[in-house]
Amino acid sequence: MDSPLVRVILATLGGYLAIVLFLSAYEWLAAEYPKRPPPPTNTERIQHPYHHADAVRALQCFSRLTETEKAAIRQSLQQDLVDVQQWLALVRLSNYPILCIGELHEESTRDFLAEGFFAKIGIDVLALEATPQELKGLIKRLKAGRDYYPLLGADILRLLRAARDRNPDVRIYGIEETDRQKQRRPSRSNTRDQSIAENFWTRFVPGQRHVILFGSLHCANESNWLFQNLRARATVSVKDQMCNVQVLGEHQTGSLEAFVYFMDEIGMPKRDFVIPDTRSLHPLIYQWFQPLTRQTLRKFRSLVVFRT
Repeated sequence: MDSPLVRVILATLGGYLAIVLFLSAYEWLAAEYPKRPPPPTNTERIQHPYHHADAVRALQCFSRLTETEKAAIRQSLQQDLVDVQQWLALVRLSNYPILCIGELHEESTRDFLAEGFFAKIGIDVLALEATPQELKGLIKRLKAGRDYYPLLGADILRLLRAARDRNPDVRIYGIEETDRQKQRRPSRSNTRDQSIAENFWTRFVPGQRHVILFGSLHCANESNWLFQNLRARATVSVKDQMCNVQVLGEHQTGSLEAFVYFMDEIGMPKRDFVIPDTRSLHPLIYQWFQPLTRQTLRKFRSLVVFRT
């Protein structure tokens, strides 16, 4: 029927269809080609006022020590905190079969890891917090020469490119729990990290260096999380050489910011640094910085800190 009313209805429907198609295309483009977020603009030295009280109290306690006691703490920090390059040299010599790196999913962390770790250390296997299907998409974008694409909210392509440039034969796996594993997970059971551990061990090759990059909690040495599940199935020889590391920017947690502020105030070098063995610090550090001790020092063997 060719009538003015029909033409109006068809034109209206066509307009709605065009709008829907346009919005769908826009949403796809925004998801497939996300924009790199702008760098953070907060450059304040104190970004966590609540935790700054820890730094103030520690400095007050430090000021009441004798000069000999102050010198002992400075000397301890100088010995226990090393330059990143020194730590990388230790990693190369250590032959860790499994290095579980816990991160906060932020652009600054991924940038630091790409440039400061994966570009410097040759690894055989990189295991990511992604399913195999998600990883296929990431590798496809990497091969296409894409400059930016996020995994869990932060760019991953620069890091993958650095790892491959350092070792073109590196094998990259996504070991996140799959939908099939979720479906067979018992109800009210926290077995996600058990599934991740299972996925890792199916790809483990003795004698090679494996790096796992996951959110910090997964790599913490706590029951039911990934690192503990990995240790539960590791042989004695592998278990003894496993290492869990937390990588943090100086302002990413308030407890760390307080510790860094304290070190600056007592004259320690202002630089990126690593605590290779978090059990070796001066006893007063654990006493003065109890939140940092609970959150990080007691949960990770090593702590890597990058300054911003």
